[in-house]
Amino acid sequence: MARPTIQESGTRSSDAASAGPATAGSTGLAPSRNLLRRATIALPLLSVLIFLAVWQIVGGHIDPILLATPVNVVKAFWDLLTSGQLGPAFATAMGDLATGYLLATVVGVAIGVLMGRSPIVERVLNPYVNFFQATPLIALVPLVVIWFGVGFEARVTVTFMLAVWSIIINTATGVKETPPALIDVGRVYKLSRWRVITGVALPNAVPNIFAGLRIALGKALIGMVIAQMEISVTGLGGLIINYGNAFKTAYLLAAVCTASLVGVVAASVLEIIRRLAFPWTKGEDLGRW
Repeated sequence: MARPTIQESGTRSSDAASAGPATAGSTGLAPSRNLLRRATIALPLLSVLIFLAVWQIVGGHIDPILLATPVNVVKAFWDLLTSGQLGPAFATAMGDLATGYLLATVVGVAIGVLMGRSPIVERVLNPYVNFFQATPLIALVPLVVIWFGVGFEARVTVTFMLAVWSIIINTATGVKETPPALIDVGRVYKLSRWRVITGVALPNAVPNIFAGLRIALGKALIGMVIAQMEISVTGLGGLIINYGNAFKTAYLLAAVCTASLVGVVAASVLEIIRRLAFPWTKGEDLGRW
């Protein structure tokens, strides 16, 4: 009777010994993960601070007309804000950007789904999509002015033109990459074509759609600024062109940085929407720093 008791105690002690390092190792992973998270947050901030410091040092030894320092850019931004110039310009820019970008999203997703689900539609539209995606659409701004004048419609059209093609291509790619097994499951349950699109193809294409939306956001921002610079000289683009002509580099860069921050914030909002509204895509790091 004593022998089994010895074996049991030995087994338990050996199990405890084998479990000991695993427990220690698992507890040791927590500090390393926390350190990794802190580094993930700190590295981008550190790189920005280093960039601003280098910019300040280099800009301090260069003619302000050629390159304004970050301190002078902040002062110019505050001057634009308190003088009442930045508010209306920002509102005009956001109106143009939001309208053109939302139109591009609706049209781009709709056409992309059609191209992804129908080989006939893809063959018909693919040459046009590839052509306009490769065309320098800024060259068409004079034609847009002839068609729509120099007002809100023309600026929205330019913004729309630059943004829509990336959404179409990425949406069509995501829909086409839907696993055939998922489509077969829909057929087994006798789902309609509309239910297959909304319940199977679109959820599978969400990562591609949001990738296209992020690319299109940058292009829409470029289109908005160029339209405001070239068509009606208003908004942030108007500030850029006016202060550029006056050689006020600090004010010019303040307007440019404002437009860039809009893009950064909008891209972050897109990422938050994707993670909250479509939780099954959390593993897809489309824009995380």
